[in-house]
Amino acid sequence: MRKRKFIIMMSLCAVLMSSCSDGMAPDVSHQPAPTETAVASETGERTEAHETSEAAAESTSRNEETETSTGSSSEANTSETQAPQEESSDTGSVTETSETSRTSAPETSSATSLSVSSAAPETKAPAVTSKAAKPPAEIVIPKIKMPQAPGTDVISGDNSEIDLSNASEGYISAVYTGQSAAAKIRIQCGDVRYDHDLAVGGKREFFPLMGSGDYTVSVFEQFSGKKYAQTASGSFSVTLRSPTEMYLYPNKYVDFDSGSDCVRKAAELCAGLSGDVEKIAEIFIFITDNITYDKQLAASVKSGYVPDPDSTLASKKGICFDYASLFAAMCRSQGIPARLVIGYADPDIYHAWNEVYTDETGWITPELFLKNKGYNIADATFYASNSDKEKISDYISDDGNYSAVYRY
Repeated sequence: MRKRKFIIMMSLCAVLMSSCSDGMAPDVSHQPAPTETAVASETGERTEAHETSEAAAESTSRNEETETSTGSSSEANTSETQAPQEESSDTGSVTETSETSRTSAPETSSATSLSVSSAAPETKAPAVTSKAAKPPAEIVIPKIKMPQAPGTDVISGDNSEIDLSNASEGYISAVYTGQSAAAKIRIQCGDVRYDHDLAVGGKREFFPLMGSGDYTVSVFEQFSGKKYAQTASGSFSVTLRSPTEMYLYPNKYVDFDSGSDCVRKAAELCAGLSGDVEKIAEIFIFITDNITYDKQLAASVKSGYVPDPDSTLASKKGICFDYASLFAAMCRSQGIPARLVIGYADPDIYHAWNEVYTDETGWITPELFLKNKGYNIADATFYASNSDKEKISDYISDDGNYSAVYRY
């Protein structure tokens, strides 16, 4: 186990990701259809004419092209870049108990030490002393940083509301209360634009910002096919209090709270561990050992799919979007900033992975060594799916194999 951790950490340095296919690069047919891209493709609205934007449509086209690629095309890409192999074996059920993880489990020993008196060995019986077992580490669920809303800085519109009160913390919230079948929110800072599906039925949702800067934000509701009408819009400027704190909060794509099963499991795994690198490694090992790639979901997933960390934990399977969401939720619940990243893995495969932040330098996940301070890539999907851990670790540790488009 110690050797395994060593190999794993040596590979994790640049990228913490999981493999979606055979070889060294993920399989196109195994990639999720993240909400962000789906939104850009489905929304693409021109606010003047209430029509979707051409830029968003192009984004959609690219995403659809990736989603529909199967069989020979994805295998060809895989063989060229030596993509990670998927293993179909089930790793067993996830046990949600109070047992501590393998690194924090109490040590028990049946070995005894015999101390014999040298003065009269023939008459004195040996005194037997047992080595006391260590008590199990206490499982403590840390206080979760939960987003707050509504506040006093609000943009109101027809059937919609955008709350900017916590923008300096790195997030905003929005709610749509209209009767349309679909609604969307657009968040733009400079040339960077994120389009998201917005829940209908009055559910408030939280969305991360892209950093400090000047923003415009708008809500749209569907009125015909792919045509949307703007219901609320406004502008604001923000200076973030911290560049990492925003990645400690739950949001639409990394959804959890203090009562979540994934939070409890993270607390069990990290019981008795003090360093962030140790905790990250333990979480990574658990996910890659217990979550298998869901090929059936990968083949049928639709645009707008949103992961649920607890569901992934319960079913013990998921696509890369699910792996990344679960990993981020478990790390964040332990106070470790973690980003869910969506983009492309070499050569041109739509994929989801993680970036984690720590000030420590040390072992970060099974077979990955954290060489640099700051954000480092974690790809649980590729690592879990590939039987050749050394080769996939080399792939993951080369950040040139990844190109981020969205970060949540």
